[in-house]
Amino acid sequence: MADITLHSRNDIIDYVNTHPRASKRVIILFITALASIFADNYDFSSMSVGLSTLTADFGLNETQTGIATSITGVGALISSLLGGILADKTGRYRLFIICGFLLVAAPLGIAFAQGFLSLLFWRFVMGVAVGLDLPVALSFMAEILSSGTNTKARWINLWQPVASIATIAGVAIALPFALQGITDHLWRIVIGCGAIPAAFSLILRLIYSEESPLWAAKHQSIDKAAHVFSSVYDVRVSIADDFSDELQKGGSAKFGVRELFTHVFASRTALVTITAFVQSFQYYAIGFYIPIIAGLVFGTDLVSTIVATIVAHLCAFLAGILQSYLTARFGTISLGKIGYVMVIIAIAALGVLGISSEDGVSLVPIFLVALMMFGHHFGPGPLSKTLAAISYPTELRGVGTGWAETMVRCGSICGLFLFPIMLSNLGVTTTMFVIVAFPVVALITLFTTSWDPGSNNQATRRIE
Repeated sequence: MADITLHSRNDIIDYVNTHPRASKRVIILFITALASIFADNYDFSSMSVGLSTLTADFGLNETQTGIATSITGVGALISSLLGGILADKTGRYRLFIICGFLLVAAPLGIAFAQGFLSLLFWRFVMGVAVGLDLPVALSFMAEILSSGTNTKARWINLWQPVASIATIAGVAIALPFALQGITDHLWRIVIGCGAIPAAFSLILRLIYSEESPLWAAKHQSIDKAAHVFSSVYDVRVSIADDFSDELQKGGSAKFGVRELFTHVFASRTALVTITAFVQSFQYYAIGFYIPIIAGLVFGTDLVSTIVATIVAHLCAFLAGILQSYLTARFGTISLGKIGYVMVIIAIAALGVLGISSEDGVSLVPIFLVALMMFGHHFGPGPLSKTLAAISYPTELRGVGTGWAETMVRCGSICGLFLFPIMLSNLGVTTTMFVIVAFPVVALITLFTTSWDPGSNNQATRRIE
């Protein structure tokens, strides 16, 4: 156990930002911070694969189905920015624990819903829980990890393969039932199982959670901050006789939503806004409806549809692992550009070639969807959350990640709601070319915006 003597609050900040050592508690906190990522994506995939049985059980029409699928995004939209504001004002710990309980309760409530209104209520609660938790979780991950910006981004980007694992799990858990021809109440089973990993994460949070050392150093008494620092990093901390309670210039400044749009942060906020919205729109327009797209290819063969969906998300998982490995070397912005190019090619090709074929089953559409998922998880997906977490200082990180999540939810609501409408009224070709316009705009933005958190030449690069 190392001995650390604090001469000022800045000593805590400097240690967190530069020290390469990660304690057991840091690793556990990092893992539990991924719970909302897992819950969000598990709910996403289990809902998509169970959608047909859910609508049959409740006799839902198209409008009711659209509301049921999108209301989680509405809940997250409402709560994301609020979660970021509360995380910056009250700290990370309290919300971290409260959201842990909500992430357990919501899937159980959905699974045991006895009517449409009950279903909507618990799906809204799920959205609120994820929306509140994600800004806290991402802030935690950015603030407990040490070393340079690109190294931080590399570890934070592990949320992407975790999201893919959750998505695959939500689909794969339905496969044994489909093989046996058991489809009654399938949605209750797959969604309800999401409470199991959430409960495990909650237990770990209750045992190991502490306040963020960076937030504590800037907002709590030095005795409390020293305790948090000692607990999280497993070091012995003493306070020097000549201790100065002053932070470096600007360290205790009060930031809010308005600060995101000042000249200092405007360019990075514009980049965060566009990339967060676009990646979510393209993902929820196509990713959520992969079972439907596969259904157009394979017809009523539910097993083939599930297998094709799993394969597409396995490609996403591999891309998530690869981009996490490459981030420290190339940076998030460069990988984002490459990923958007792959997404544009895949969606445009789907528009040209179509999805279904009169000549029998063609695997080309499934390959193109898999390519789109690979490209998305290689670049655009990680940008949506990681970019905000590494682009803002501690006092603004919760608000910044909350703003990014708000844009993610705007994109998801638009994608979920508009894709089936466009597909029905415009056809496959026009729909795909409408969708592909969004990643084109995002790619242009990446090339024309000057802010790059991985660059060593940024004048405003401080991101404690």
